[in-house]
Amino acid sequence: MKHDFEQRRQKRIENAKNRAKKNEQEAESLYKSATEMASVIPFGQPILVGHHSEKRDRNFRDKIHNTFGKSFEKQDKAKYYEEKAETIETNTDIFSDDPDALQKLEARLRELQESQEFMKAANKCLKKKDKEGFFSLPHASEKLWQEINTPDVMGEIGFAHYKLSNNNANIRRIKQRIEQLRKLQERQPFDKTINGVRIVENLGANRLQMVFDGKPSAEVRKQLKSNGFRWSPNEGAWQRHISNWALYIAKQIAEGLANDN
Repeated sequence: MKHDFEQRRQKRIENAKNRAKKNEQEAESLYKSATEMASVIPFGQPILVGHHSEKRDRNFRDKIHNTFGKSFEKQDKAKYYEEKAETIETNTDIFSDDPDALQKLEARLRELQESQEFMKAANKCLKKKDKEGFFSLPHASEKLWQEINTPDVMGEIGFAHYKLSNNNANIRRIKQRIEQLRKLQERQPFDKTINGVRIVENLGANRLQMVFDGKPSAEVRKQLKSNGFRWSPNEGAWQRHISNWALYIAKQIAEGLANDN
């Protein structure tokens, strides 16, 4: 089972862009068809109520209306996929299945800790009116000195308490993620076959995977989907994020197959 985080990321971007392009082309085609159909009706021509053509005319106009509607729906879908591709490209979040996640989290933690120390030190300098001491701090600048000396809406100066509090909460959160990732990397991954189904913890992908010998029954697929498992053609497995609960569910599903045979 291959796993390449960056390759999967690029594939998601490519898929989103392709879908955007496809929907845009379909939108243009539908709009053109609707416009051509509408051009057949003379400008200002009303429906001839009571005439033998009334029903056919109404149906034709409804078809034009619906075709325009489908075109607009495709345009909306194209925009959605364009934005999705852009979001994936610009997303700076650190995902656990990124092979470099631990290093990135540790770097993020250092940044947050440095920021916390800077804000605390800056507030102390501000309280003492020690401008010289402030400028001895890393990242200090005249512009920043002026900013923290400007009262906020509450009339307070310096870095607000909520900024320090929020940053501290992020530090704790990142520390927890680092600890979880370290434990995950140090543990012996589960890899066992139960009733012909291989259940394996793919640590590199951060996925619990179930590999069936062939396509599982409709009932089993329903169980998998209802419990958060999704089919991955690239991995050739049904998978979801690793967790103790995911492993428990996978075992239950696999063990339940014995009763079906």
